[in-house]
Amino acid sequence: MYPEDRSKLLGRDGRKNVIPHVLSVSGNLDRGTLAYLFDSLQLVENPLMKKKNSQRKVLKLHPCLAPIKVALDVGKGPTTELRQVCQGLFNELSENRISVWPGYLETMQISLEQLYTKYDEMSVLFTVLITDATLENGVVQLRSRDTTMKEMMHISRLKDFLTNCQDWTRQSPEVPFRLSDSVTNGARLIQYTWVTY
Repeated sequence: MYPEDRSKLLGRDGRKNVIPHVLSVSGNLDRGTLAYLFDSLQLVENPLMKKKNSQRKVLKLHPCLAPIKVALDVGKGPTTELRQVCQGLFNELSENRISVWPGYLETMQISLEQLYTKYDEMSVLFTVLITDATLENGVVQLRSRDTTMKEMMHISRLKDFLTNCQDWTRQSPEVPFRLSDSVTNGARLIQYTWVTY
């Protein structure tokens, strides 16, 4: 603002001349959703890549807002038997109201790293990999989106584990931002700080 323009904007507050301050806030559901998605999309260093600027995209939606909790996929091995195991597990998890992505139905073969990257970009919380070891001893590989740790688990324990996680994710999330209010030189400053999970 130019100094000569200030005289045109002066108002009176009792005996003092003051410059009025106007704060206009507009928002709608589209902008809120865009802000939430933008805040949830993160670039994470990929330790498996040897290149310098190797980052991968991860959509870290809050667990209760992630639309798909579990993705089922198959590794290398006899695909007919593995798909039957996946279909049975899909039915069991769906009956327990756990949202499942049937990745085992896709016919295009991709590497495990590309598979995990795809599910991280989709904000899938857990990836269950059914391999030929599952046919031999009933052990599946469970990978978490947030920690990227892989854990071996018996297929009989999988439903209980995911149900417990589902109960945890049904808790209401924190407000996605924190509000701080401060007064500086007579001006009130309201600041929103976005919280990432």
